[in-house]
Amino acid sequence: MNRRSIARRSALVAVLVGTPGAWAQQQPQQPPPAPTPAATQVAPPTSEPSRTVLAAPTPPAPGALAPADRMAGPGTAAGDQGRAAPRTSHDFIDTRITWTFGDDDLLAATGQRVPVSPLPRIGDRSQYQLFFDALNSRFAGRENLTHLAMYARAPGFIPRVNTEAALVLRVDLAALSSGSGNLNQAFYDAGTYLRVSYALGEGRNNRDAFAITFFPFDTDRFRLGYLWDLSWGGNSVFPRRVGPAPGVKLSLDVGGLSLWAGFKTSGIVVPLEVVTSSRDIEVVRVEETQYAGLAGLGLRAGDSFRFDLSGGWFAQGRFDFSGVRGQQVYIFGGSARAVYSSGLRTTQSLDMMLYRNDPTAPFVAFAPETFTPGTVQYALSAEVTATAQNLADINFPGRTAIQPGFAGALQGRLKAGYFGASLTGLFRDVPFLLRDVPSFIPFQTLPSDAVVQPELFFAAQVDYTLARLHMTPSIIVGVQMPATFSSTVREGSLLSSRTLVIRRAGNFSILPPGEDRVPIISTRASLRWDLSTIMAGIFWVQYVLDQNSTLLQVDASGTRQVRVFQSPNQLGFGITAQARF
Repeated sequence: MNRRSIARRSALVAVLVGTPGAWAQQQPQQPPPAPTPAATQVAPPTSEPSRTVLAAPTPPAPGALAPADRMAGPGTAAGDQGRAAPRTSHDFIDTRITWTFGDDDLLAATGQRVPVSPLPRIGDRSQYQLFFDALNSRFAGRENLTHLAMYARAPGFIPRVNTEAALVLRVDLAALSSGSGNLNQAFYDAGTYLRVSYALGEGRNNRDAFAITFFPFDTDRFRLGYLWDLSWGGNSVFPRRVGPAPGVKLSLDVGGLSLWAGFKTSGIVVPLEVVTSSRDIEVVRVEETQYAGLAGLGLRAGDSFRFDLSGGWFAQGRFDFSGVRGQQVYIFGGSARAVYSSGLRTTQSLDMMLYRNDPTAPFVAFAPETFTPGTVQYALSAEVTATAQNLADINFPGRTAIQPGFAGALQGRLKAGYFGASLTGLFRDVPFLLRDVPSFIPFQTLPSDAVVQPELFFAAQVDYTLARLHMTPSIIVGVQMPATFSSTVREGSLLSSRTLVIRRAGNFSILPPGEDRVPIISTRASLRWDLSTIMAGIFWVQYVLDQNSTLLQVDASGTRQVRVFQSPNQLGFGITAQARF
């Protein structure tokens, strides 16, 4: 036997006796030949026709063994007649690294606007974000962050049972490099879970299964709604919560029907009235468990139509007002969505997916779009949400009242060869926008004499991919009517109307007396150049006409401060190099 034969046999023996998990981790991750399938979901999938969304791979069917699973290795169960307990484990990183140079407003000198617009420099700015951006993500897309997902999967000792778990840690690199020393903002859990599933049928391609997913720390991925900007019931639904918000979810998939239900808990410090030994009433504040229940269903008819319905009830603490102190604050409601597509795959927000990675189905971050010349594909979706919140009645002290909230969205995406177009319309009223505060005046209903107007916006986008150059120019235009809260105030002997423009919770613009909202017009032209499957360069120019932005200045007499309008015109640009892997 020559030396070459001996070396080959030695290598084969080394592979056969190695741990299957370690062997799987040593294999190079080759991208799959086809687009990555959608990940297992925490909630039914969400349509996002206007943007490519990162999708994690779908694992093998419950009860099926991947090639690595069939390899013998340590961990044989006692009394299992010598059968090995195969298992696989794998770690992967979902990383987004972005370098940006630009200026959000070339027309204003530093200090002339609020928020302040510095001179052009490297780094991200919140002012780059326009109202139609990132509708289906909690992130703007320019962040520097990574997800460390330590994932493991093993078939159970009971036939058809599969087990899996993932420790998911998000690292905010910008917060880490800020030097603030606050590691709680740089490192945090992003959806750690344990999952047990039972396959209802035989075969690797069988998707019918019953599963239970445990969330020991964070349930922000387990929420109601489908488009991220219309979703609700995440961690923030518990105002002033103490510690994490763990939960559990049960799901059943049979053919085109999906059913799921679950609950979550959190701790909130609440006031309680206690009668002392002297029969006086004393208010004490203690941490009390708050509960939430969620449930939903999804119905899929072929590859074209899907309908989803979900609802839930969430406790939000107790009132601390005289007359209603100690009574429960809560919110309940439901969301529904209908999707019809022809050729275009409906996608779910990455921030609602379980992070999972099987070594036999490598994780591919931000899979590129595919194009088929000569074909026309499209997708249409409609979503509506209605909520009802129990709050202290500001008009009748000592009572509570139910305050309704509404939101909805219409989306359409057309793709003809290398040409793409999309149209989005969105509606959100003030109670829905401020549901997690909760309400405009925290824990109280809106005054009956107040005038509130909902947020409305429309956005249209067109793009064309130059396949040979790997370039995609695009332009998007949007018009927004911002939400407002108006009331009458007395200034000396005069009554005047004051209006607050509500951009989002905690972000308001106070208009001068007698002024009302004006439409905001935004547009952006961009050119994306894909340098490889992981890296791209993006150049954009954007213009904003916002006549609702004000600042506080001292008047000509120097005796009082008044609200004045800022310059409505903002012209910005940016150059970005971005890697996603």
